[in-house]
Amino acid sequence: MRWITQDLPGEVARELFAARDAGAGEQQQTVILARALGHTYFREWGRRAHGLHIAFSDIEFADFSIG
Repeated sequence: MRWITQDLPGEVARELFAARDAGAGEQQQTVILARALGHTYFREWGRRAHGLHIAFSDIEFADFSIG
């Protein structure tokens, strides 16, 4: 199990809300989160792990806040 605490840019929240408002399901929203976490957490904004594929799956708990 991996515990991740990561700030994501506001663009991600906007993209998630837009997807939700357009009728996107959980799977489509998960793809958006995986892409954002891949870029910010695993690739450190493009500084490492180039080409790494991120799958956001088997989620037991997720807590989000918008500040």
